[in-house]
Amino acid sequence: MIQRILRLGLVCSFLISSLQPAAYAAEAAKGAAPLAKLEAVYPVGVGDVVSINVFPVEEYSREVTVQPDGKIELPLVGSLPVKGLNAREIQTLLESGFSKFVANPKITVNVRRFAGRRVAIIGQINSPGYYEFRDGLNLLELVSMAGGPKDMAKPSQTTILRQGGREAEAVQVNLAAVLRGDPDRNLQLKPGDIVYIPKSSFTRSAEWMTMNVLPWATLAGLIATLVVISR
Repeated sequence: MIQRILRLGLVCSFLISSLQPAAYAAEAAKGAAPLAKLEAVYPVGVGDVVSINVFPVEEYSREVTVQPDGKIELPLVGSLPVKGLNAREIQTLLESGFSKFVANPKITVNVRRFAGRRVAIIGQINSPGYYEFRDGLNLLELVSMAGGPKDMAKPSQTTILRQGGREAEAVQVNLAAVLRGDPDRNLQLKPGDIVYIPKSSFTRSAEWMTMNVLPWATLAGLIATLVVISR
């Protein structure tokens, strides 16, 4: 009986660990659109232009600029603080406000234009945030100013969100190569650039293993010990 339980514990542990790579493959596929990913996490700041679509009352849809006090002004809901919030957080805030006047409002929020002479760096970096842009500023300098990547970062998959006319574009860059001293990959930055350093999939994998596989492995080890003792 005990041996049967032991086998079951080992089988469960194996099945969980075998499912893990597939789970992260699916996650990687979801991350194939870096532009949407960056826009989702970017915290808006003063001077940014935000497009807000309000359904089903399109007459309240418009583009607004984040004012010096960090707020935007909209019909019905009035003045709302949005500085430091990302698109999803602004959406939640607006849906809560409009729901007092409109039944089941659906809000879509996009950042249309980034403010003046500054750049931002977010993600797995030690000091994320905004930095003043100066002529000639390159990627390596910005990363150094921000304290360098965190240990769990994946710098080889760094993305720069860059404003181009009315539409932004995502520029992929191998920051790992830049940190190794490759000057050809050390891109010159432009005003309004947002640098995003993602988290290493290996780190996420280790976290998943700790939460899901380790308890089963511990249980299997305990059962094995009990079997040996009982003999």
